[in-house]
Amino acid sequence: MQNLFLFFKGLIVGIGKIIPGVSGSMLAALFGIYENSIYAINHLKDDYKKSISYLFPIGLGVVLSIVLFSKILLYFLNYHYLFTIFFFLGLILGTVPKFRLQFTLKKKYDKLLCLLGFCLPFSFSFLGVTQEFVPNGSILSYCFLFVLGFIDALSMVIPGISGTAIFMMLGSYTTILTLFQNPFSQLDWSCFFGFGVVIGIFVSSFFIEYVIQKNKKSFLVFVYGLLWSSIVYLFSMVIFQVNISTFLPVVFILFIGFLLSNIFS
Repeated sequence: MQNLFLFFKGLIVGIGKIIPGVSGSMLAALFGIYENSIYAINHLKDDYKKSISYLFPIGLGVVLSIVLFSKILLYFLNYHYLFTIFFFLGLILGTVPKFRLQFTLKKKYDKLLCLLGFCLPFSFSFLGVTQEFVPNGSILSYCFLFVLGFIDALSMVIPGISGTAIFMMLGSYTTILTLFQNPFSQLDWSCFFGFGVVIGIFVSSFFIEYVIQKNKKSFLVFVYGLLWSSIVYLFSMVIFQVNISTFLPVVFILFIGFLLSNIFS
C-alpha cells in the first residue's frame, strides 16, 4: 500500500516537472517525499535495498507521468495557452503561504540571499536565445543536451527551480517536451540528456543534503526567492494577453489553481 501511495505521489511530481514554472521538487516537498528521497539517493551504498524500494515507485510514477502527460500538456499549451499558464500560476501561488511560515526574513543576509534566489533564474534570459534549440548531431549540441539534463536534475532536487521554465528561457522547451513524449524516437538525444540527469541528481543531492545539515534556514530563504522568480516569469509571459473578455475567466482559473494547491500543501 505504501508503494502505491509513493507511485501516485511520483505521478504528481512528474506532472509538475513538465509544467512551465512549476517545480517538481517543490511538489515532492509538499507531499512529504523530498527529504527521504534525498537521503535514499545519497545512501544507496549504505542500504541499497531500502533505498531502491523507496525510490523505485516514485521514479516509476515520475517517468510514466512525463511520458503520458507530455502530449496532453502540449495540446493545452498549443490551444489553451493563456488559461493553462494561469492555472499553473495559481498552483504555484498556493504553495507560498505555508512555505513562508517556515522561516523569517529579518536579517540583511537573509534578504540578500532571497534576492539572489530571485535573480538567478533570470540570468539565463540574458543568453540571447531567440530560436528553438534542435540537436543537429554535432558534439556541441550533444554537450548542450547533457547540460539540459543536468539542469533538469537540479530542478528535481532543488525545490523552487522549474526546469521547464529554464528550458523556455534557453529556447529548448519544445524539443525536450517532444523528447519526453517518446524517448526512444531519438536514442542519441535521450542518452546524452539522461546521462546529464543521472550525474546531476547525484551531485546536487549530495550538495543539498550538506546544505540542509549546515543551514536549513538559509536554504529555505534561497528557495523562496527561486519560487517568486518562477511566479514573476510566468506572469510576465501572459499578462499582456489578458483582455476584457478573458479577465474574469483567467481570475477564476487562477483561483481554482491556488485553492487546489493550498489544499494539497
